[in-house]
Amino acid sequence: MAALIHNRDSFLDGLAAKLGRERNTQGVERTPLPHNCHHDVMADYSQAELADELLQYAQEKLGALAIQCSQSELTENLAALCDSYIGSDQDDKNTNDSRTEKIVVSGDQRLAQLNISNELKLRFNDVYVWDKDQASKENVYQAEQARVGIVFVEQALAESGTMVLHSNASFGRSVSLLPQASIFIIPQSQIVPRLTQATRRLHDLARAGERIPSCINFISGPSSTADIELIKVVGVHGPMHAAYIIVDDM
Repeated sequence: MAALIHNRDSFLDGLAAKLGRERNTQGVERTPLPHNCHHDVMADYSQAELADELLQYAQEKLGALAIQCSQSELTENLAALCDSYIGSDQDDKNTNDSRTEKIVVSGDQRLAQLNISNELKLRFNDVYVWDKDQASKENVYQAEQARVGIVFVEQALAESGTMVLHSNASFGRSVSLLPQASIFIIPQSQIVPRLTQATRRLHDLARAGERIPSCINFISGPSSTADIELIKVVGVHGPMHAAYIIVDDM
């Protein structure tokens, strides 16, 4: 890594000289925290209990649609959700909104293994799969035109109903940010209690010398704001709808 940073050594030597000391090359020992209560929240929950917590929070606090199913039931549930979003929002159709039928699916290999896009293409007329070999502009355009975006999450946080998405050339950030509705497919095994566990995973990746994603999105429900007079408005700067599908045998 040092070889990739121009003038790294001279820069650090200069800082050490300004501080009036020798440059420290032995690393820094992390000071232990006197309390670790952030690790105790839901620490004794099973994966099923974490899923229940996520479902309840998403529905009651975030206004998101949240369901749980098996892997064999995933396609039917996903198709039903897509159908509901494509068939809804009559007001948009009356204002000549072109995003009436398009579905954009992340190019995530895990979705390909589930045969998601092929199954949807049998049921819907306009399904686009994010293609890393296409120009970025084309992929973004397709996401802009979509009514529904479908993504596979890295982790889900039970405490806050937050979806963790890692950026990747095959995934495309736009899939979950530009369509009017975002559908998140969540393996139950990847639900963790809170942000503590999500950041720990990133820390472990960094310590192991693995590449960290260029962008990590933490998405909690549909886009909303309450900046103006504390009145909540949904769909201001992103998807108006969010749906979580927890797959209990993944």
